[in-house]
Amino acid sequence: MRYRILGPLEALDGLRPVRIGAAKPRALLGVLLLHMNEVVPTGRLVDELWGEEPPATATKLVQGYVHALRKHLDADTLVTEALGYRLRAEPDELDLLEFQRLIAAARAAPPERAVDLRREALGLWRGPPLADVVLQGQARHEAGRLTELHMTTQTELLEGELELGRHAELVGELEVLVAAHPFQERLRGLLMLALYRSGRQAEALAAYQDARRVLSEELGLEPGEALRDLETAILRQDESLSSAPGREAPHPTTPIASPRTPQVGELRLVTALVADVVGSQTLAQRLSLDELGELLRESMTLMSQAVEEYGGMVQAYQEDSICALFGVPMTREDDPERAARSALRIHEVVGDYARDIAQAWAIPDFAVRVGVDTGRVSIGRVGAGNPQLAAFGEAVQMAWHLTAVADPGTIVVGDETARRLAQRFTIEPLDAVRAAGRTHSIGASKLVGPREVRPPARPRPLVGRDGDVERVRAVAADLDAGRGQTLLLLGEPGIGKTRMLSELRSATTGRALWLEGHCLSYGGWPFVTMLRRWLGVEPGDAEIVVRTRARARLGTLFGGDPGRTLPGLARLMRMPPSPAAEPADARGDYVAWIAALMEQAPVIVALEDLHWAHVSTRELAEDLLALTDRGPLLLIATLRRDTASEGWRFRSHVLTDFAHRSTEITLDPLPPPAAGEILDALLPGALDETTRDELVARAEGNPLYLEELLRALLEGGGLERRHRTWTTNLTPSSLLPPALENLLVARIDRLADGPRRLAQIAAVLGREFPVSVLERVAGEGAGEDLAALLRAEIVRELRRYPELTCAFRHGLLQEAALSSLAPARRRELYADVATAFEQLYAGTLEDHLERLAHYRAQSGDAAGATVYLERAATRADELGADARASELREGARESAADADP
Repeated sequence: MRYRILGPLEALDGLRPVRIGAAKPRALLGVLLLHMNEVVPTGRLVDELWGEEPPATATKLVQGYVHALRKHLDADTLVTEALGYRLRAEPDELDLLEFQRLIAAARAAPPERAVDLRREALGLWRGPPLADVVLQGQARHEAGRLTELHMTTQTELLEGELELGRHAELVGELEVLVAAHPFQERLRGLLMLALYRSGRQAEALAAYQDARRVLSEELGLEPGEALRDLETAILRQDESLSSAPGREAPHPTTPIASPRTPQVGELRLVTALVADVVGSQTLAQRLSLDELGELLRESMTLMSQAVEEYGGMVQAYQEDSICALFGVPMTREDDPERAARSALRIHEVVGDYARDIAQAWAIPDFAVRVGVDTGRVSIGRVGAGNPQLAAFGEAVQMAWHLTAVADPGTIVVGDETARRLAQRFTIEPLDAVRAAGRTHSIGASKLVGPREVRPPARPRPLVGRDGDVERVRAVAADLDAGRGQTLLLLGEPGIGKTRMLSELRSATTGRALWLEGHCLSYGGWPFVTMLRRWLGVEPGDAEIVVRTRARARLGTLFGGDPGRTLPGLARLMRMPPSPAAEPADARGDYVAWIAALMEQAPVIVALEDLHWAHVSTRELAEDLLALTDRGPLLLIATLRRDTASEGWRFRSHVLTDFAHRSTEITLDPLPPPAAGEILDALLPGALDETTRDELVARAEGNPLYLEELLRALLEGGGLERRHRTWTTNLTPSSLLPPALENLLVARIDRLADGPRRLAQIAAVLGREFPVSVLERVAGEGAGEDLAALLRAEIVRELRRYPELTCAFRHGLLQEAALSSLAPARRRELYADVATAFEQLYAGTLEDHLERLAHYRAQSGDAAGATVYLERAATRADELGADARASELREGARESAADADP
C-alpha cells in the first residue's frame, strides 16, 4: 500500500485507488498517517473526529471506522494496541516521509544536486495537504505546518537556482510568488537579486520600494535589516551581489516580523534611549543653513540606523536629538541590553562622522551623549492621518534627564537599567545627579562598554538535580573515553541550563578544550566568538594582529600549513582574502579546524541559547555532527522549547540522524524543598518561615524567578528584622520584578495578536479558567487562539470533566499578561467576565460567589461586589465556617463603603 497526504488523502493498492469511504473514516486515516508507526490513543482520535462535543458512542464509532478501514488495507496494517491504534507502514509508503527524506538529502548535497532533489520533493505535492479531510482537534494545525514547510522548500529551491546563475528564468516565477505572499521578505529579496543580476537595477530598487509600501500600509512596519542591506548593496553595485562562479551571493534571511499591535493605553515595560548631538551650536556659527541641515540629517540618520539595528523604534526627533524605545511594539527579554548596544553603536558611527567634520571644518567638539532608562510607560498614538506609536511615562522623561547630565561622548543609564546590564557590561556608578525640575536626586551610572561574561566564582548551589547531574557526568566520562556525542539541555528561561553547563565543565578533565559561544536574540556569530577566543584576538584588533596570530596558531595546528584552512576562517572574521587565495569554504574550513583540534585533545563545543540561532549557525552546527562519529567531540546546545526556531530544527536533526550519539536532558521545575535549599543558600537562616514559603511557592521551582523575587524584596526595602530572622512588610504575592516582567511578557508578545489578547482575557479570569467563559468573553476565533496558547506552552489543559478547564503554566505568566492591560480595559474585561459567569452558571452561582465578588470589585462595581460577599458570608454561616463568614462580612462592609461613601 502507498499513501498520499500532500494533497487530497489517497490510498493506493499498486496503481488502484482504494475507496476510503465517508468523512469520518477519512479523518481517522489522516490522523493515523500523520502519526505513522505511532500508537494514537482512542481518546485522541475521538478529539480529532468530533472536537469538544463527541457523541456518547464516540468510542464505539471509532472501533467501527477502524473495522471498516481494515477491509481496504493490507492485513496487519492497522493494529490495535493497549491504548489505541497504530498504522504500520514503511517510510517509502507515505509521500510526506519521502518528501522529508529528499529535503534532508538536499541539505547535504552539492548545489546542482540539491536543486534537483528539492524539485523532486516539491513534485510530490498535489495541492493543500489533507485537502479533503476535516479534523476537529490538534491535528488540524498540521496542515498549516506542512504548508509552511512547502513554502520553505520552494524558497530554498529558488535560492539554489539563483546560486547556479539562473536568475533570468526566475523573475516571472518570483513575481507570481511575491504577489501570492506579499509579506514574505525573503521572497522579495530573491526577486530583487534576480532582477539586479538580470541587468534590471531600476526594477530591483522599485521592488524594494513596493515591499516597503506594502509592509508600511498593511502592517505598520519597515522592511527588515536584511532587505535594507540588500537595497544598499544594489545602490552601491556591491561586487558581493555578483553571481560569478566561486562567489557566494548573499541572500536575505527571513526576518522575525513583529506580530504585535499594542492597544492604546496598554502598559509596557520599556527601555528608552535619548541621543543628543553636542556641538550643533558651534556648527551653526561656522556653516551655512543648508550645510548645517545636511550634517544634522546625516547624524540623525546614523543614530536611527543604530537604533533599528538592535530592534529599537525611533519615537521622536527633536532638533538635534532622537528618542527611541526598546520594547515597543514588541517586548523582548533583553531590551535593556539591546538599548545599551545601540547606544555604543551610536557613539561608534557618530564618532567616525565627527572625525570627518573635524577634518573638513576644524570643529573638534562634535559628539553625542546618550541617556538610557528602563521603566513602565503607557502606549499611545500621536499625529493625524497616520498616527505613530508613542510611549508616555517616567522612563522616557528620565532618559531625557540622564542625557542632559551626561558628558559629551558618554552614555549614562538609570539604576534599573544599570542593574540589568551589570553582568554583561562594565558599569561605573556616578554621584547622584540633580535633574532640572526634580526635587530629588537621580541614581545614575556610566556605561563604559561590553565585557566578557565569565562563569561566577561561586555558582548557585545545584540542588534537586541528582539524576540530571549523573547523566551529565556520564556524558563527561564518555568524552574522556574518546566517544563523541551531542548533549541537548532543554528548559524554560532561568531553570538552570547554564548552571548545568558549569557542572559539566567541572566534570570534564583538564585536558579537554572548551569552546563556548552565545546565540543572541539580535544577531551574533557564536562560532566566530569561539574562533577569536582560541586565537586570542578581540573584535577591535587590527587586521595585521588577527592575521599574524591566526597564521601562527593554525600553522602549529596544521604542521606549518595554515593556508589549508585560513581562507575560510579569515572570511568568518571578515579579513580580506589574499589575491591568490582559493574560493573560501567557511563551513568546511571550520569543520577541518575542529577536526584538527580533536586530534590533540577532546573538544567541547557549547552553544548557549540555540533557540535564537540564525540559519547559518544551525547549518554549521549540523556540519559538526558528523565529527561526533569520528572522535572525542562533545557538541552541547542549550535551548528552549520553541518549535519554530532554528534550534528546534537542529534538535530534530540530532534526534533523527544522530540518536545513537545524543543525550537530551529536560530540566523541570524544582520541588519546593530543593527551591527552599537555594533560598537558604542565598540568604542563610535569614527569612522567617512564612516569607520563605511564600517566595518558594511564588517561584514555582524556577531558580531565576526565586533570585529575582528575593532581590526585589531586598532592593525594595521590603525586609525588616525580627529578632534573629527577617520578615517582610511587603506581600511577595504582589511582586513582579521588572526583569521577570520583561522575560514573561516577551514570551506572550511573540504570539500573534489574537492569541496574545486571549491570554490577557484569560489572565483576568485567573490562574485557572473555564474555557466556556473564556470563549463567551472572547467571541469568535477563541478556539484557534487557545490552541496557539497551548502550543506555545503559555497555558496547559488542566482537566476536561466536568468541564474543560485550562491554567497558565506559571502564576507569574498570568500576572505578566495582566500587567500589560490598561486600567480602563482591565475594568471592562472584569465586568465582561462577571457577566459571562452569571449567564453560564445561572443555576449554580452559589459555587462561585467569592470569585464573582472579586470580578465585580475589580470592574469598579462595588455595589455588586457587596451583594456577592454578603451571600458568601451567609453560605459560610450555613457551613459552620464562622471565621470565614466574619472575614467576608468585613469585606462586604468595606465594599459597601466604597459603593456609597
